[in-house]
Amino acid sequence: MTTWIVLRSAGIGAYLVLFLSIAWGLVATTGALGRRVSKASAITVHQFLSTSGLVLLGVHVAGLLVDPFMPFGVADILVPVASPYRPVATALGVLAMYAVVFVVVTSWMRKRIGTTWWRRSHLLAVPTFGMALAHGLFAGSDSARPGMWWVYVVTTTVLVFLLVVRGLTDGFRPERPGHPGGREPRMAGERAAV
Repeated sequence: MTTWIVLRSAGIGAYLVLFLSIAWGLVATTGALGRRVSKASAITVHQFLSTSGLVLLGVHVAGLLVDPFMPFGVADILVPVASPYRPVATALGVLAMYAVVFVVVTSWMRKRIGTTWWRRSHLLAVPTFGMALAHGLFAGSDSARPGMWWVYVVTTTVLVFLLVVRGLTDGFRPERPGHPGGREPRMAGERAAV
């Protein structure tokens, strides 16, 4: 019973941290924070949230493998539609897992792959949230609880609002203060001023 509680908590936690990471990324890049938060600080918070979500996702998956209540095999967790338990909803969770890993790992490799490819890979974050939402709604055992239903409604509403704001403010973002040491660390793909 303890593993069932841990894996459910980790799944909900991974969903919430995914939401927070995407919401923070949208808020930090729309200029809503203005000059109050430096670019380096915003990136650090975003990376911390993303990595925390990945850890919680790992706990969720590991819990599924060891929990005796609902036995999942390795194939059930790694192959979409392989699980006999709600195969479509579980497949969405598997696809969301792969997408989260891809987005986080490409973020860690930003210097190697360059800013252009990093930005392109980051476009998967919102569809990943949608897949995680559908997975939680249709495969999660807590989805019938009113509190969890409201979590899904609020998180989805906030992200849709932030996406609309992001779309409407594209091109109108103020510059944030640089690195506290006076020198902004360059990212891969960015050229030094000549």
